[in-house]
Amino acid sequence: MPDIYQTLDQQGAETVRAVADRLEFRGEMADFVKMRERYFDQLDWAGCRRVVDLGCGTGVVTRALADRVGVECELVGSDLAAELIKVAEEKTQAAGLAGRIRYEVADSRKTRDADDSFDIVIAHTVISHVADPAAMLAETARLARPGGMIAIFDGDYASLTIGAGDPEANAEAVDAILQTVVGNPFVLRHLPFLARNAGLEIAGFIPELLAEAGETAFFGNMIDAYIGPSIQAGAIDAQTAEHWAEGQKTAAREGTFFGSCNYYTYLLRKPE
Repeated sequence: MPDIYQTLDQQGAETVRAVADRLEFRGEMADFVKMRERYFDQLDWAGCRRVVDLGCGTGVVTRALADRVGVECELVGSDLAAELIKVAEEKTQAAGLAGRIRYEVADSRKTRDADDSFDIVIAHTVISHVADPAAMLAETARLARPGGMIAIFDGDYASLTIGAGDPEANAEAVDAILQTVVGNPFVLRHLPFLARNAGLEIAGFIPELLAEAGETAFFGNMIDAYIGPSIQAGAIDAQTAEHWAEGQKTAAREGTFFGSCNYYTYLLRKPE
């Protein structure tokens, strides 16, 4: 079953809003910002003339890029979902950055930009959603200039764990969420192989862990955002899902919640 990010323009307004709200919440959450800034710090922004953010969603990372580059650098954000591009443009306008960023609707596996046209290519939480990760890696290699850098950041969603309550119910609900919103939960474990096949070199690797115990913000928001779409997609029945979600909220109120997921950044270089 393709995840909803692949067909978001065909989803209802409620699902689009839930996804957009989740992307903004996650992108502005302190722990998530720290992970983003850690890999930003490893990239050489000096002299950058063009940077692209593939699968930019609501533009929350694209807007952050504006703090890293000068006004002479062209920033491009692209996403498969026209509905998310609309949100990105609105939020960029509200942030006073409309003149700094250009957005376009484009498939990250086949964009319209020229070969060797970007100094840095960012793919932030997108490769786990695309239908063909190998094609996307090949596209990042095509877009980057010789010697340019590609940053792939995403969740190792096969490691996603919710620990409060009944283990079987947790496994069923987590599986339903992954079926609905993550097309490739194992893809980061295959990145070294995929990168080599795309002709890219691994220049850096940053492992991360995002975990919450007792109370929850990140995982609680994930449940709120994605349990409804999981029901609508038929991945889990409504009664089971709602009972499970309410149990997780109770655990959070009682201080017994547990959730964790690994995140990884691959910094890839296109050979000269």
